[in-house]
Amino acid sequence: MDLSNSRGVVFVVLGVLALSAITAFWKLSAQPLEDHECYVSVTAKEMLNGGSWIMPTFNGQPRLQKTPLSYWLVASVAKVTGKIDEFTDRLPSAVFAFLSAGAILYFVNRWLSFRAAVISAGVWVTSLGYIRYSHNARPEMALTLFISLCLMSFYSAVNTQSRRRQIMYMLVFWVSFGLGNLAKGPVPIPLVLIPVFFYLAIFRQWRQVPKLLPVAGILIFLAIMLPWPIAAAHRVNWDMAVWKREFIDRFLGEYAAGNYPVYFYLLIIFKYTAPWVVFLPIAVIAPFYRIWGKKQPVMRFLWLWFVADFVFLTLSGGKRQHYILPLMPAMAILTGILLEDMVFIREAFSPSFAKKVLLGYLAAVPVLAIVITEVMLSAGRGLLPLAVIGVVVITVPAIIVAILFAKERYIAGCAAMFLWAAGIMLVCDVEYRNRVNPEEPTKRFAREVAEKVPVTDTLVAYGSVLPEFVHYFGRTVPVVTTQAELDRFYEQGFWIVVLGKKINQLKEDSHFDLVYMSKDAARDKRNIVPGGLFHRSASAVQASNMRIRYFLPER
Repeated sequence: MDLSNSRGVVFVVLGVLALSAITAFWKLSAQPLEDHECYVSVTAKEMLNGGSWIMPTFNGQPRLQKTPLSYWLVASVAKVTGKIDEFTDRLPSAVFAFLSAGAILYFVNRWLSFRAAVISAGVWVTSLGYIRYSHNARPEMALTLFISLCLMSFYSAVNTQSRRRQIMYMLVFWVSFGLGNLAKGPVPIPLVLIPVFFYLAIFRQWRQVPKLLPVAGILIFLAIMLPWPIAAAHRVNWDMAVWKREFIDRFLGEYAAGNYPVYFYLLIIFKYTAPWVVFLPIAVIAPFYRIWGKKQPVMRFLWLWFVADFVFLTLSGGKRQHYILPLMPAMAILTGILLEDMVFIREAFSPSFAKKVLLGYLAAVPVLAIVITEVMLSAGRGLLPLAVIGVVVITVPAIIVAILFAKERYIAGCAAMFLWAAGIMLVCDVEYRNRVNPEEPTKRFAREVAEKVPVTDTLVAYGSVLPEFVHYFGRTVPVVTTQAELDRFYEQGFWIVVLGKKINQLKEDSHFDLVYMSKDAARDKRNIVPGGLFHRSASAVQASNMRIRYFLPER
């Protein structure tokens, strides 16, 4: 459909993009940064404060565990905003999420229809996975965008008759492939090449390979991807131990395996496709029915993208829930195709079946509202108002959507359904997490410590230090792990911060002066972790430096 010839279509496109922007940017900076987000923020800050953009550092120590695109982007944004905070740290992820919605809108419109593209994008931008990781500074949303661009442009290139378009699509493929590896390499290599290989093999498309810019494309990919790892490896004298541990040992489960069951990702995909989870089982089997006609090749490609990567991740020994995110756009598009048929076309599904699925889905909402209410109330009494709002946001729009569908007002019903889904996810995820905030105590404790420790003094952490503490403290916090180191730094007048049980060890030692203590300085899951700040008096430091034995009074 030519967008330029229809004001109505332009209005719909703007509406979808506005919805994607709302769900991606809603209260983006409301919640304190969690640990992995702080790895990004602190590393970017140290780059700006005279650190190397080639050799990233976190808390003064080299950080080569992850490729640097997220650090570079946050540091670049901070040059404009003048600071690194929650908004600056998460802005690239929100922008990448918004762009991913635009990519789905463009490619599905080229493959199928404008209506299918709108519904698919609507499903994606109202899903839990989209909302959660657009609000997170981890590189997952950047990775998802670039992998999605790779696979969608590949399919478009293979199936277009225009050589000019084929070249354009493959340029998008190779550039996205390179940027994806800069965002979180080498994850895109298997997540892109495995579906591509199986598609070429199963559908016997090997003759297309010479047309996919294999030589020029690989050169473009290497030109984007290789300079940083070569420069970083040169700085560490080609010691690849950290990369072996992060990439190979993690995949084999020999490092940070997590001990998750083999069905772990099955549970996570149900979680992250919410509130569209009811369509997941149908989407997995639907591509094999011939009734889809011209849509079937697209659906089979999407199915292959999802299943091939799902199996790969399942076989991996190192499992984490966010690894599943790059698969979700494929499932969102499949769900969008199903919804288009159930609501508007009703060729693949009979009208009676479609009506039962849609109305049954809406009728199940009150049960969801009860569950969410129980979860919120169990997390704290202060969440009662939010629980009530959640019930209203979930139940009332569901009734409106059901009425619109019953009266065959399908366009208005779909618009209301997406607004309803967005409301559910924003209330149940963003608002809920903003109120139950496990990072808030660490943020508060770090800022209170920062007020007590002069900028000219040095703070040292005993045992370990949380990334959140480093970010909100705002300065480098060296870590000491032995009693001998601790005693030496303390005698020299350094401030000491401690979390957890080690506080009792220092409190019982009359040699250490407790300056400040918080019983709720951090959260370990649901456990409250205390934190303490220790510092020797100025006279004691001076006496120690003059080698005069100084006895602290007993408290």
